[in-house]
Amino acid sequence: MFTSIKSKGDTESEVGAALGKIEDALSKFSDGPFFLGHFSQVDIAYVPFIERFQKYFLEEKTYDITKGRPKLAQWIEEMNKIEAYTSTKYNAHEQVADIKQRLSIK
Repeated sequence: MFTSIKSKGDTESEVGAALGKIEDALSKFSDGPFFLGHFSQVDIAYVPFIERFQKYFLEEKTYDITKGRPKLAQWIEEMNKIEAYTSTKYNAHEQVADIKQRLSIK
């Protein structure tokens, strides 16, 4: 997924498989919307990356990573209900600008 940030190619063909694996992982447990069903360290580890990808792809490539991925959409929605997480979120526009600066994207 990182290589698709700088790519000018088709975003879905570049990131679709990786996002599909995330969707599959979120589908393994039926007792909750999180990776292991219940909130765990797996969710804590993944959320910063998925948050950045979601913001960057939506703002820069008008690509919604949750489209056709209901488990991922639900996971993001549930993560955004956790105050301990939301209180640490970075401004979306600043985050995208930071990614572009770090990767020398104009």
